Amino acid sequence: MEPKGKVIVVTGASSGIGLASARALAREGARVVLAARSMAALSRESDRIVREGGSAVAVEMDVTSDASVGAAVASILERLGRIDVVINNAGNGGRLSLWESTDGAFTRAMFDVHVFGMERVTRAVLPAMLAQGSGTVVNIASTVAWVPMPSAAAYCAAKAAVVAFSESLRGELEGRGVRVTVFAPPHTSTAAGDDWPLEGPQVFAPEWVAEQLVETLRRDRRSFLAGASNRSLLVLQRIAPGLASRIMKDIGLRAGAKSAGRMRGADEAAMRPSTRP
Repeated sequence: MEPKGKVIVVTGASSGIGLASARALAREGARVVLAARSMAALSRESDRIVREGGSAVAVEMDVTSDASVGAAVASILERLGRIDVVINNAGNGGRLSLWESTDGAFTRAMFDVHVFGMERVTRAVLPAMLAQGSGTVVNIASTVAWVPMPSAAAYCAAKAAVVAFSESLRGELEGRGVRVTVFAPPHTSTAAGDDWPLEGPQVFAPEWVAEQLVETLRRDRRSFLAGASNRSLLVLQRIAPGLASRIMKDIGLRAGAKSAGRMRGADEAAMRPSTRP
């Protein structure tokens, strides 16, 4: 599928991979809709895309709210007449920590954005795609959906649910004109990515990830893990699952300990008395 002329909705588009993807798609000639909670940031970024010669509009959308998602999708259809692609990108991994040190609210929040948020948006756009006889739903996953990592239990579980949902929905929609794609970015240099102090994996720029996403759309891929190390880890998980699990255990526990140290340092700094006059 060539992006040129297509109406493509990107959730979580105010920063990071979402924003980089919106910019990349606009350069390819897509009519991009930037969707997120922060209307001020969205308007600023959509205006920038238009100044650079692209087509973009901003729509406020909170993926944790049925009413917000419904209103946003209705507004897009009224303004642009159709939705060709939706990229369910909204969400972040939170700070790494042992599951026992978190509460149920943290797990529920992860699922509400990554799983139920994705489901809300997909449910809202699907009738229009089926009516027009074409469309693509892109759900953003993660390598840890297939190879879970300690210190990120809730996030891993949520992304595994995204993968399972996507594969099931793909089977239901076969032959009806709507494709479902799973795209898993590598560790990326964004505010959300910086909350995961992983050792070892290469850190990619969001612009590189966005180009991989554009290429995934262009090639009509069913599923794609960007980054060679991601794909290598998935292969290792299939042929030697015990070794892959040990590698991820080591990476996750070290990163979790580093994240906890950061938080302690921030708390201690906040408690120090100010020395300013």
